[in-house]
Amino acid sequence: MDWNALSPYFIPLLVVAFLVRRAMREQKPKRVRFTRLWLFPAILLLVTWGSLSRESAPDFLLGALFLLVIAIGSAIGWYRVHTLEFSVDPESGKVSARATQLGALLIVGLIALRWGAEFALKKLGLNAGNDLVHASDAMLLLSTSMYVARSVHTWIRARALVAAHRTNLVTSSPPSEHGQAPKA
Repeated sequence: MDWNALSPYFIPLLVVAFLVRRAMREQKPKRVRFTRLWLFPAILLLVTWGSLSRESAPDFLLGALFLLVIAIGSAIGWYRVHTLEFSVDPESGKVSARATQLGALLIVGLIALRWGAEFALKKLGLNAGNDLVHASDAMLLLSTSMYVARSVHTWIRARALVAAHRTNLVTSSPPSEHGQAPKA
């Protein structure tokens, strides 16, 4: 058995195995931190802008392809939030999100897509010049748009839950000592 030929697949297979194992277990809810929700997407936007600003402007076809990739990444990020289960702590009003098995399987699918793209680049004869640079630019745009859309949609859903929780508190509050419900 040629271990050198198989070695590039060990780490990705371990990551997939870890993700599948994680998908099959019960996921613990994690608190949604509104102040940190924008940190990683902001860093990704800066890195993406810095990386793409050093290159010449793409031609029309490549620009259209980049816009398509951004739309696909945004759709995946938006959909990814739909695979999360949101909840509000009734006492503190803090929002938590819990990953579902579908969300973890979506990530496994994206890894498989990445392997397919690598196969297409290496095995189907695309040269390692501009095509490889454009493919990496497209993957960078895909991941950046995915994270930005995920953060925006998480913020929208979590804010709606917080607003609904506050409304519930006001309408279900017991009357105060003076016979009136407290004001929000």
